[in-house]
Amino acid sequence: MKKIIKGKRVNIDKIRYLLFTDTETIGSIYVKESVLPFEIGIKVYDTIEKKVVYQKSYIVRKFFNDKYIMLSTFSATKYPQYKENIKDKKTYFIGSVRDIYKHIKNIINKFNIGVMVAHNGQFDKDALARLGNEFACYNPFEDLDLLDTMEISQVITNSKQYVNFCKKNKHIKNAMGESAFITNSGRVRLTAQAIYAYIIDNPEYQESHTALNDIDDEIRIFQESSDLLGNRLVRLNVAPNWQEYEN
Repeated sequence: MKKIIKGKRVNIDKIRYLLFTDTETIGSIYVKESVLPFEIGIKVYDTIEKKVVYQKSYIVRKFFNDKYIMLSTFSATKYPQYKENIKDKKTYFIGSVRDIYKHIKNIINKFNIGVMVAHNGQFDKDALARLGNEFACYNPFEDLDLLDTMEISQVITNSKQYVNFCKKNKHIKNAMGESAFITNSGRVRLTAQAIYAYIIDNPEYQESHTALNDIDDEIRIFQESSDLLGNRLVRLNVAPNWQEYEN
């Protein structure tokens, strides 16, 4: 197993391929130990060409085929959409966790990937590890460093412009019925939805909550943050303390 060093710094422009990753899960997001992914979306991003060169959504068959599990998830209203989506076998793969992780490992090897990118990525990385443990199979994400877009987007979220945008639109609700931009304690939110809405100047924007579409938002956040940071080192395997912002 690769040793993951918290806070190590890299020049991200020197890394050719990044594995953008997003999970949609079963279990309560408020009880971390219960969360398991039913969908794992990946997109391989070429930092030189600045484009996606590979994408795939992996659906865990055991969970997906149990409608009672699926209808109890945050994505319950999207279950019919998923049923339609999986007909696209070029983009969607439905199978066992062992087969899914084997496919992902092959992609990691093909592109020689060492870094995964995700927003609030430790949540995803922990859920992916839990899934591997649950089904007693090797987890290919455990050997990847994590670049959290919540970390690098502080160049956006710490700005006066972002704070003003959030305050101006604090009346707009998210899917949980709370302010999409200001937390209950009065802080600006660091969610991908809030940051992306700011970037495109559309406070009414709503996340898809399907893995591949949400990754598109995170790629845009990464691009905007990278442009603002310039040729600077970024920290891996760390994130801002989002609990301070989300409560």
